[in-house]
Amino acid sequence: MMPIAVQRLTRLFIVLATALFSFPVTAQVSKGNPSTAVSASSAKVTLGAIRWDNWSLDSPYGQVLADPGLRERAPYYTERLPNGQLGFPGNTERALNADVHYAKSAGLDYFIFGYYLESSAWGRDPKRAVALNRAMENFVRLPNKLGVKYALNFNLSFPSRDVPMVSDAISKAVRGPDYMRTNDGSAPVFFLVNSMTPWLKGLGGEDSAKAALKDIKDRVKAATGQNLYLVALLFNLPETGPVAHRIGFDATSTYATALGSNGKSLPYASCAALAQSAWRAETKGGMGGFLPTVTLGWDYRPALRDPQEMKTRKPNPDWCQPATDEEWTRQIRGAISEASSNPRNGRFQSVVIYAWNESSEGGWIQPTLSEGVRRLKVIASATGRHPAIPPFKLAWPTRIDPKACAVGSSSISTTTASAGCKSADDSMTTAWPCPPGMQVASEELREGPSEEGEKTPLIWRERLCSPQGK
Repeated sequence: MMPIAVQRLTRLFIVLATALFSFPVTAQVSKGNPSTAVSASSAKVTLGAIRWDNWSLDSPYGQVLADPGLRERAPYYTERLPNGQLGFPGNTERALNADVHYAKSAGLDYFIFGYYLESSAWGRDPKRAVALNRAMENFVRLPNKLGVKYALNFNLSFPSRDVPMVSDAISKAVRGPDYMRTNDGSAPVFFLVNSMTPWLKGLGGEDSAKAALKDIKDRVKAATGQNLYLVALLFNLPETGPVAHRIGFDATSTYATALGSNGKSLPYASCAALAQSAWRAETKGGMGGFLPTVTLGWDYRPALRDPQEMKTRKPNPDWCQPATDEEWTRQIRGAISEASSNPRNGRFQSVVIYAWNESSEGGWIQPTLSEGVRRLKVIASATGRHPAIPPFKLAWPTRIDPKACAVGSSSISTTTASAGCKSADDSMTTAWPCPPGMQVASEELREGPSEEGEKTPLIWRERLCSPQGK
C-alpha cells in the first residue's frame, strides 16, 4: 500500500489535462495499421505490475472488502473462514501460482513486489516486514513461473545505517534467475520515494542520499557482479524528478496517478489525462529514463474503513470513476508508445501498471468475484499478447463438511460426488477462474489439512485448466 502523501492537483490542471485527452494517445497508435503499430511497440516494451501484499488469512486489513457492495474488488481467492469472517490468502503459494498464470495470460512480464526491509530502524517491527514479504518469498519458491519475472520495490524509506541491509537484500534477489533485467542486463530496483523531502532527510540530506545510492550500487556489484538500474517512484514529478536524477536514480516513474482531497468524482478520462500530461512532460524535459504508469483506478474510500488507515490518509479523497475497456486500452497503448519513443529509455523500455492487487485503494488486475478475468483480457487485447499456457491446476478450500462428503483416500470427481459434497452458497466467494484462453478440463475434490496446520481436515477443490479447444 502506498504511503499517503498524495499529490494536490488543482482543478484547473484537471480541466486542461482533460481537454488534451481526446487526441494525443489515439494519434500515437492510429497511424497506419493501429494493431501493427501496437504490436511493434509492445514487443520491445516490458510490462510490470505493482503489488502490495497485505492480503493474508491473519491480516485484519482484508475486512475492508467484507462488503457485498465491493464484489468487483474482492479478489478471486476470497474465502469464508470458520469464524464467519472473510479470509484473503493472497500470499500463499497456491495463490502466487495462480497469479503467475493469470499474469502470463495478460502478457505481463514482471511483478514489482513491495519489499519491506526487515529492520528495526525508527521503531519498526521486523516481524511485520517478514509477513508483508511472504508473498514474494512464495513467488520465488515456485518451481515454474512461466517466464514471469520480478523486481523489488522498497516501500519504506530507511536511514543510511541500513544501506548494508538494503544491499544484501538486493544482492540476494538478483542472484536468482527470475529477477527482471533491463536491455543491458542490469537489475531494476524500485524505491517508493513518495515525498522527496523526508526521504532525503532520512538519509542525511541530498549529498548523503547520493552517496548511499552509489554505495548500494557498489556493494551489489562487488557481491554479485550485477549492475543496478534504480527507479524512483515519485509524486510531483516536475519538482522531484530532477532531484532524483541528480542523486543517482537512473529513471523515474510514479506509483499511481493520485488525486486531490476535495471529495470529487472524476471521469476516468480525466484521471488518464493527468497521467498523460506527466508522460509528455517527462519525455520532453526529463533528465533520464522514464517509465509511464497506467493507473487502472483510484478510489481509496473503502480503505478508510480501517482505523489505521484513517490515521494517515486524507479523509475526503477525490476518486476516478470506473473505466471502460476502451479507455483502459487507449491508456495502455499510449503508455507503451510513450515508453518506446522516449530517447532516454534505451536501457529500459517499460511500463508500470498500477496495480496487481491494490483492491482497497482502487487499482487491480487480478480476477475478482464479480469481474472475473475481465482486466486480464483487456491488457492482453491492448498489447496483442496471447501466450500459450500449459495445463495447470487451481486449488482452494471449500465449505464442505468432510463428514458428509466421502472423498476417501484419494480424490473424487465433482461430477460423481454425492449430495453431501456440495459447497455452501456464498455470494462473497467464488470458484477460481481459469485464465483467458483456457477452459475447465476437470474438477475434483480431495481431503487435506488446512493451511494453518490445523488437524481438522478440509475438502479442497481442484480445477484443471487447459487451453481452449484441447
